[in-house]
Amino acid sequence: MASQEEQPDWLDLPSDLVTIIARRSRDAVTGLAAFRSVCRAWRAAAGPAPRLLLPRVRASHTAVFPLSRGWSLVVDTHDASCHVSHLATRATAALPKLNAVRDGPGSDVVRHVRYVHRNDLDTALCSNWIFPTYLDFTDYLRFALHLPPGAPAAVATGMTVMMYHKMHGHTGMLFCRPGDAAWTKVEKPRRIGYGYFDFAYHDGKVFGMDINGEMAVFDAATLGALQLVPRPPDMPNLSSKMYDSICSRKQELDYVHLVALPSKLVLVVARTTVKSSRPVALDLFELGSSPAPDGQLAWRKVAEAGNYELFVDRYHATFRENDGANGGGTRIYYVHDMKKVSTVAAYCYSMQENKLECVYRSPEDDGPPDCLTRPSWFVP
Repeated sequence: MASQEEQPDWLDLPSDLVTIIARRSRDAVTGLAAFRSVCRAWRAAAGPAPRLLLPRVRASHTAVFPLSRGWSLVVDTHDASCHVSHLATRATAALPKLNAVRDGPGSDVVRHVRYVHRNDLDTALCSNWIFPTYLDFTDYLRFALHLPPGAPAAVATGMTVMMYHKMHGHTGMLFCRPGDAAWTKVEKPRRIGYGYFDFAYHDGKVFGMDINGEMAVFDAATLGALQLVPRPPDMPNLSSKMYDSICSRKQELDYVHLVALPSKLVLVVARTTVKSSRPVALDLFELGSSPAPDGQLAWRKVAEAGNYELFVDRYHATFRENDGANGGGTRIYYVHDMKKVSTVAAYCYSMQENKLECVYRSPEDDGPPDCLTRPSWFVP
């Protein structure tokens, strides 16, 4: 047996070799995280690793929602005030309170939705039945973040934050920019059903997907409605994790997530079964123009989206470029959680290998989750 002095010093490996080893770690979550924990040199060679942030207990009154490019949205559940924060640089920018709203771009009147005092019927319903406190409404938020192409990651200039929240009724979505006094409503072209359960900003347009699978396209400058895109083909039971409490489990549900990549808009669909809400397969659709003569936008199913890793959860969707680890191609990291149970699982799906793998599972717990927010991916 070799003596201790003869053992190789793994910390003295050349940095380029360490980088190659890091890229071939098991996956972007468990394998790379373990690799980065060896020492500072290995952590530097591996680069930033995505993390799965688990819920915090209700003793805290701060809810954190990771967005994209290192930003997070932080909500104070005492008064619904919020701001964005960049973890790496600690840069911050103030946003309006979540309950401060302006009815359209041309309105100068700012209203503050109230919960406890129940001064009208709609507010009474929200406060007394659905959102008894500011703490309880954090389960019903959906966010998306847009930064101009080429903008420095840690600079909030030009940032647009989009939000949907059940407290605002059937409106499509709301948006704001740092420094605004209120969130501005963007109404749905057809005021039926619930509000949008997902949205994205891409190529100068804002996209909002309704619970029936129909997607509205808006001009990002004027907020005028441009087109309604039909639901993806062969997707009869689209749903969102925000609507777990009202969706029937007597049918297979397909949970959808819009992801705005640099050159395309894609839709991740997590298929489930009647017996379980856990994913059994992940499908990918890309938005493109339909054949002539109409040339309207339509969804088409694709085998992959390019060399990207997509990270989706209840609150948002983000991505990063796949640097060639595990053969490259498109890999989807998906968080499975439900409102009424505390068990959490995270899955990785390789489009090239057509393989779905569970990379994290929390301990089984029969009780309801006692926490502020749901699990979220954080991608530096």
